[in-house]
Amino acid sequence: MNKMAVREAMQKASRFLREKGIDDAAFLAEYAIRHALGWDRIRFISGMSHTLTEEEWTRIDEVVRRRAAGEPMQYIVGTQEFYGLAFEVNPSVLIPRPETELLVEEVLKRVKELWPEDAALLAADIGTGSGAIAVTLAAFGGENWKLIATDIAQESLDVAHRNAVRHHTADKISFVRGDLLEPLLRDQRRVDVLVSNPPYIPSFDVTQLDTQVKDHEPLRALDGGEDGLDFYRRMTKDLSQVLAERALLGWEVGIHQAETVRSWLEDTGLFSEVYIVHDLADIGRHVIAVRS
Repeated sequence: MNKMAVREAMQKASRFLREKGIDDAAFLAEYAIRHALGWDRIRFISGMSHTLTEEEWTRIDEVVRRRAAGEPMQYIVGTQEFYGLAFEVNPSVLIPRPETELLVEEVLKRVKELWPEDAALLAADIGTGSGAIAVTLAAFGGENWKLIATDIAQESLDVAHRNAVRHHTADKISFVRGDLLEPLLRDQRRVDVLVSNPPYIPSFDVTQLDTQVKDHEPLRALDGGEDGLDFYRRMTKDLSQVLAERALLGWEVGIHQAETVRSWLEDTGLFSEVYIVHDLADIGRHVIAVRS
């Protein structure tokens, strides 16, 4: 390898990613270099003239080529930020999305309105994946909260548990393997707060997703059945058996699904209030229901 400064490596990596049709090539090239070298952004900016060793360039080149082949950068670096916290992610879990932060924010806000600050609440995160929702609620919710995080895949629960340990919330969360609400039904548990971001993409649409999603993220976390609503149907029919007399429910939904899910929840007769929260793109993204 000819001697190459970071500045030249940045130009080379950006050009390669652009040629492969990767969006945000310059941003990703910088991210790849910083990850490979273990640098923060200040060190990166001040280190443009640093001459790379062969080993350093090899590490950079590997990251760039993996991203060019479609692998999500979050899996390459092994982390994704959510609600200001860094979460471990790998191909066994869905990468947390920014819109899900809005769900957590709305749930935390409504809990403060519905219960005293020192209330001892039991919350459940159904289909926890990386544990982003459960861990964040445990970190920012009340001191007396306890949580149950369920997932059908043990490998996902293992990641979620490591994230709970990372953020010092493992003592507040029980990680239980099971399909949707089955663990709550089995143990006859009623929860005060029920949150879920289940698979909601229609089966055919999954095949049309971007390569970095459909070829790398777990199918079980994406495919919501023929119309994308299978998991909401299944959970709705069991809500009367798992919700406390006073309860808050928050579900993330896909595009064009919010009105249907809201009507299903209203039809249960369990809730005094059901409403839709829109995301930053003005898409009905979350359905919130209050039982009082």
